[in-house]
Amino acid sequence: MATDTKDSAELDILEEKDGSAVVDIPADMNIGDDVEVENAIESRSEEPPKAENEDDDHPDDDEALRAAKRNRRRAKKDLIRKTNEEKDLRLQQLQRENEEFKRRLANVEDRTRQNDILRIEKNIEDSQVRLEYAKMKLAEAVSSNDGQAMVEAQDLFTTAKQEIAELQQYKNRMAEQPRQQQRNDDVAMPDPSVQRNAAEWMRRNSWYNPNSSDRDVMVAKKHDEAMVAEGWDPSDKDYWEELDSRLQKALPHRYNASTDSDSVVRKPRNVVGSSGREASAAYGGRNNSQFVLSPERVRAMKEAGAWDNPVRKKAMVESFMKYDRQNRNN
Repeated sequence: MATDTKDSAELDILEEKDGSAVVDIPADMNIGDDVEVENAIESRSEEPPKAENEDDDHPDDDEALRAAKRNRRRAKKDLIRKTNEEKDLRLQQLQRENEEFKRRLANVEDRTRQNDILRIEKNIEDSQVRLEYAKMKLAEAVSSNDGQAMVEAQDLFTTAKQEIAELQQYKNRMAEQPRQQQRNDDVAMPDPSVQRNAAEWMRRNSWYNPNSSDRDVMVAKKHDEAMVAEGWDPSDKDYWEELDSRLQKALPHRYNASTDSDSVVRKPRNVVGSSGREASAAYGGRNNSQFVLSPERVRAMKEAGAWDNPVRKKAMVESFMKYDRQNRNN
């Protein structure tokens, strides 16, 4: 909905039915000078990119050399992939061996525990016999009015009863051990492929820190949780490509031309609202007074808590406009 109150930080924004929004650009909004942007781009283009290593492409390379470098890069990637697969196989083999050792040990412990329980039950039976004998002697002492015999029988009765109680507690603890062990075994081990894929994704996206409370990190976590809820599998590389695709739309400033060469980056699409208005100049249109926010950007601003904050909203809109104008020239 359009904002009603106006001040230096507020923008006139109209949400559309498809989730996009149209921004009326005020005259005083600073989104950068086209001439300065073009000059900066030209100055960058005049300076040849520096190759990070001998396998990176260089402007002076001929086609044969480029093909040779591509083959070397592909061979390195295949070697890394095969190495990771071998590591996974070895880890799975170790896990199977560990499970077999645990099973054998559990069988030995179970037999030992059953023998201990049988021995405890035999001791309980012996104590119950002594308890019955103590009851008989106590009855005889009472009938004969023998005080000394009565005291001895009472001591024997108390000792036998205490032994039975202690042995019964010990037996109960022995019987509880298998259930406790089963609860410990139910703790799932982390999937190595998920850990490796997550580590590789964080290497490509060095801005992401899982322990940070940064706005962009919070947005990335929201998308990650949504994908898990939708049924995406983090052990599949498609999961991380889809996450990149969604974050390119929600956080375009994190995905630009300087992204790591190993990752496949698709430029975020520019979504125009369904109101029939012309696209803004930042989107390559002819209307210099309006700017269209895609549904993904509107959702990212709301998730970041900037939609209801005029100052943060204006700052993010300016950031989106500047980014789109620079990439339009590129």
